[in-house]
Amino acid sequence: MDTKRIMVLLLFFGLMLIGCQGSSTKETISSTTSATQIATAVDAVTPLPPLSVKQLVIATPTTTFTSIPTFTPSPSPTPIPSLSPKPTCTPFTIVWMSDTQIYSRIYPEVFLSISDWILNNREKENIQFVIHSGDVVDGLGPTMYENAARALVPIFEKLPGMIVCGNHDTAPNDYFYSFSHQPYALLVHEEGQTLSWNNGENVYASYVTFHAADTDFLVFGIGYNMVRINWMNEVIEKHPDHVVITVVHKGLQKTGAYTMETRPIFFEVMPQWPKFRLILCGHERGNLIRTDWFDDDHDDTPERSVTTMMYNYQDDWDAGLGFIRLLRFNPEDHSIEVSTYSPWYDQWGYSKVTDEENHFILTNAW
Repeated sequence: MDTKRIMVLLLFFGLMLIGCQGSSTKETISSTTSATQIATAVDAVTPLPPLSVKQLVIATPTTTFTSIPTFTPSPSPTPIPSLSPKPTCTPFTIVWMSDTQIYSRIYPEVFLSISDWILNNREKENIQFVIHSGDVVDGLGPTMYENAARALVPIFEKLPGMIVCGNHDTAPNDYFYSFSHQPYALLVHEEGQTLSWNNGENVYASYVTFHAADTDFLVFGIGYNMVRINWMNEVIEKHPDHVVITVVHKGLQKTGAYTMETRPIFFEVMPQWPKFRLILCGHERGNLIRTDWFDDDHDDTPERSVTTMMYNYQDDWDAGLGFIRLLRFNPEDHSIEVSTYSPWYDQWGYSKVTDEENHFILTNAW
């Protein structure tokens, strides 16, 4: 091969080598530009406001970076002044009398001792309401009505309450002998709230509201042999936030079964109203207590109790005179502490029943 041909070949290979190096340089520059654009995009992201120190969470990054941005906690906020503690509601007492007919007929001084004790201990016991579950007097007779009025009128002139008509209180529809015309009944059974049976006897159903321990209460009084289911439901519907207490005269049989007055309440009123909690009654001798449970939220677990209590010690002329029940409502745990006391004897507890029957606590009772 001659020298000229060799020179041409060398020149040709040299030009090819230069072209390859130019292409490689171009690709390198392009790659560098892309990397710069990605880095710029990452640096330009505005960070979210920092969370408080306790809530700070650093997520695992999706791109590689060399350091975590410095976290500067926000300045501590100015403490909010502490609120004054909510005032604790004071427990209050409902006084409950039952079957005082013997006192009206034979022992008016015993009846007066009950009245005096209630008025003298109104502030000490924080008495907010007084209940009489019927048989105020023992049939017809002006002296009995006078004795009852002397004991009860001073109470209901100063305190709200409920009296129901018992079987011994019923009489012909005569102005003087009618239960509804007695001065103590007129103080309790307000016009516009009452329903009369008007079947030869003036037996009334009525309701009263009162407020205690930051709670509204609705108290029904259902007279002897009265059934007023639709009326009760209508009244409760107008007072849906009130705790419901019902007073009847004859509410429990000796066996603990409900009577004609209370059986319809059990089936047609209690299940409908979650705030229906307590029934008080007399008539039968001795004392009884019954608890029924209701599943208001339909989760197959009963959560509401309705307690029915009966007491009547008026027959025991030796040891049973003047006993009343004190129901102490505690708003802290919604319990009711039940105590038995005779102002006439100044004695806590009726001696012919057990301590557990004289003094007990109903838990979560209202």
